[in-house]
Amino acid sequence: MTERLTKPRMDGTWRAWMHAAVAVLAFGAMPSVQAQQYQKMELRFGHFAPATTAHGQVDQWFADEVAKRSGGQITIKIFWAGAVGKPAELLNLVGRGAIDIAAVPASYFPAQLPLLAAPSALPLALPSPQKAQRIVYDLWESTPAMQDEAKKNNVWPLLFHTLNNYHILCSKPVRTIEDMKGKKIRSQGEYIPKMLAAVGAVPVNVLPGEFYESLQRGSVDCMVLPWDLMVAFKLHEVAKFGTTISLGALISNPQWYNLKKWEQLPANVRDLLGQVAKDALAIDLAKAEESERNAFSVMKAAGVEMIAFPDQAKFEALMPDFIGEWVGAMQKLGKGTEAEAMAKRWKALR
Repeated sequence: MTERLTKPRMDGTWRAWMHAAVAVLAFGAMPSVQAQQYQKMELRFGHFAPATTAHGQVDQWFADEVAKRSGGQITIKIFWAGAVGKPAELLNLVGRGAIDIAAVPASYFPAQLPLLAAPSALPLALPSPQKAQRIVYDLWESTPAMQDEAKKNNVWPLLFHTLNNYHILCSKPVRTIEDMKGKKIRSQGEYIPKMLAAVGAVPVNVLPGEFYESLQRGSVDCMVLPWDLMVAFKLHEVAKFGTTISLGALISNPQWYNLKKWEQLPANVRDLLGQVAKDALAIDLAKAEESERNAFSVMKAAGVEMIAFPDQAKFEALMPDFIGEWVGAMQKLGKGTEAEAMAKRWKALR
């Protein structure tokens, strides 16, 4: 599963921050002197997910590391699992400065972030977490329109988190494509419903706070998530049939910073945050892999039957070209040129 990590390239501004950060760290022989260089501050971070998720653990590592490297001068207080606002509210909250940082997928906001949402929304478009990480940074660097989109919402992304490949966990066994017909399966966004409908399943939109109850009460028959998120939300307690069908990886979310706040931070603080984010990339992949292995073990120990799925090739053959469909949607919004360029790079990097 592990492949050699090629560090994503950053745009010129990010690269300058990274180089400056390395220079600062190189001269930090005396921790007390290093710490005195930083203005004391606390950043408030609203997170849509629980702290137990893989990307939640990486964000906690990020906060701890920033505090450590700043000698305690810079602290990041994380409010987990929608404690400061529902997932659908977080982009607005950080954009207007009610919080300094937010973690929420761009795919929750297709109207405001149609280009940025694509790597978080398109099934079967990212074959692995490693390639997902590489592709999203390449697209971000090479697409000024994505950066303009963030600026229009008064946000700036610093650290994109990847998700493991998606599978399904059901209250009834799914062994073949035929078994998917008529099943009520958790969905989100515009494209996952199309994927499910293509095999006769019934898409049901369910937000994270409703995952457990929706499975428990039978509002849905199956949940579409990576194994580690299924365990993080304790879904293995109420659904006992896992199917190894692969729906591809996705980008979960970046850390969205309030743009005005980001630009007003002292340069050395931006440098530090940028360097810690760069260091977090390898940790993000390693934590995702570790979490997947652990989740698989937890689910099996809880009596979840892991069902091999023999129809993967047949399943994929039934699917539309989701990247192509997204380009068509962007053309209707007047963003066709940008989307076509993104799609060309995206497909080349897969």
